[in-house]
Order: sequence, then structure tokens, then C-alpha cells
Amino acid sequence: MFSEITDLVSAERSIHRALQRTGRTYYAQFPAPLELYLITRMQRPRHAVESGVSSGLSSAHILMGLERNARGRLHSIDLPQYQKAAERARGELSWSVPRGKDSGWAIPSRLKARWDLRKGRSEDVLPRLINRLPSIDLYCHDSPWTPEHLAFEFETIRPKLRSGSIVVADNTGVNPEAARALARAFGTKVWHRGTSSLIGMYIP
Repeated sequence: MFSEITDLVSAERSIHRALQRTGRTYYAQFPAPLELYLITRMQRPRHAVESGVSSGLSSAHILMGLERNARGRLHSIDLPQYQKAAERARGELSWSVPRGKDSGWAIPSRLKARWDLRKGRSEDVLPRLINRLPSIDLYCHDSPWTPEHLAFEFETIRPKLRSGSIVVADNTGVNPEAARALARAFGTKVWHRGTSSLIGMYIP
């Protein structure tokens, strides 16, 4: 247990320093990535799929869990939006990728052995990706927040979810019915994190 905490703190510091150098320190107080680590450790997924990467903060925590489990792979999809200048301008998207960097730039190198990054539109990449997977054990949605996009992703992954799968999605307020429809299809419940639009779902 002590070694796990030590490794986690070391990785957290590395990620925080990378974010700090680009003026993105507010992410350090965001608890969801640590929750993803705990979910990954407890569920022990073989195939985790993530839509939306940006700096790779959430990706890194899933990968830390996979590394500690000594099993599983993270398949990530990202369509990066690059920062326009050397310094992030006021009003520029907080998830824009700094110049000279790429999707997942804050992920410590040692974690990338279990990482499969595919760049492109989710509408193009996700169907091809899941056709190659036997199932999806853990699915994380944090990509373009539009009603149509959320509905598309949930409908696309549904055939690959199994008993024991977990779905986590942010900003579901754009289309709460999409999450409810997915839950109804499996006879399960949508769990909200407080009053936020971050939801979780366990497939029984």
C-alpha cells in the first residue's frame, strides 16, 4: 500500500509540474482523475476506451491504474485543438494543446507502454476501434460536448458493454436523455457526482 501511494504521489508531481509550466495548474485540484485511478484499480479492466485526451490528465490516471494492475490497455481517441501562440491567450480553450506538444503531453513516458492513441474525429475512429475489441470494460467520455455527439458515442459503445462494465462521462447536461437511454437499455441507474453533469454508470 505504501509503495502504491509513493508511486502515485510521484506521478502526480510529474504531471503537476508539466501542467504548471503551461499555466494549467487549476487542473491539480480536479478530483475526477484520482477517482478514475481508483475505478481502474478496483475494476481491473482489460480494455478501457477514452474519448477526449487533451493534456492526458485523466489518461495518465487510468494508465497508472493499469500499470499497478499489471494488465489492461487504454485506447484513447483525440482530435487535438492546438494553442495558437506560445502563450495561451485569454479566452482560449483551456484544453488546447500547447505549441510543440501533442495529445497526452502531460502523461509520464513510463506509462505509455499500455497506451494506444488514435487521433481523429470520434465519429470516424470509434466505430473502427470498437470493432477490434471483444468488449469495453471501462468507457470515459470527455470529448465534444454536443447532444448529437454524446448520443452517437453512447449508441456506438452499447453493443460492446458487458456485465461489470463502467461508463463515466462529463458534461452530460447537453443531452441527459442519452445517458438515461443507455441506462434503461441495461436496466441500471445513472449516478451523478454531486450536482455536476459528471455521471457514472455500472452495467449489471
